[in-house]
This record gives sequence, structure tokens and C-alpha cells, in this order.
Amino acid sequence: MRSITAWAHMMPDSVTYEARTGTDAYGDPTWGTASTYRARVVGEQKLIRGFSGLEVLAAQTVYLGTAIVVQPTDRITLSTSIVASTQATAIQPPILGAKRIPDQGGTHSSVVYLG
Repeated sequence: MRSITAWAHMMPDSVTYEARTGTDAYGDPTWGTASTYRARVVGEQKLIRGFSGLEVLAAQTVYLGTAIVVQPTDRITLSTSIVASTQATAIQPPILGAKRIPDQGGTHSSVVYLG
């Protein structure tokens, strides 16, 4: 059994993750503390079953070096060098789906699909 650290050399990117904590007095979302994780961001179009249960087309797959539980209301920020853009929709694309990857030792990583 290998830990996720054995795969760290294949995760050259980093992403910032923020869990949504609620809304403020103006109805805008509020976010928890930002955490940066090692990741591998792959720009591939992939048909997935999203959080809504419908099939959707994801534009990017993010393999995270941690086993966090990602919700559709959370926020992931990609580096501008990964997406080659400074547009907000490219840096913080919507989260379409997510899953955690288990093995015989338990859950060791997460995969997030972005729009």
C-alpha cells in the first residue's frame, strides 16, 4: 500500500481550495480559509455525471493530493500559468463533480471536475 506522497512527483501544479461557509448580509457567498494543495490539472474534455445527476462535459480534471470532500458550492482557484488566462471564469471555473479515491488503506486523494 502506497501513500499519496509516493505520487507527489506527478503533481506539479498547485490549486487553492476554499469551502463555502454561507452568505453575507448582501447575499454574496462567504468562503472559509484558503488552503493550497498539490495537484495535477489536466485540460481534457470528459463526459461525467455531475452533482445534479445529469451528464455534463467537464473541461478540466484536477487530481488533488489530499482527500478533502469537495462540494459544488466550493471554490477552486487555478494558477494563471495553468490556464494561460487572467479571466475569472478561467481561473475559478465552476465545480461540476468530484469524487474521492479509496484503496485498501482508505481514502487517499480527490478528483475534481471543472467546467
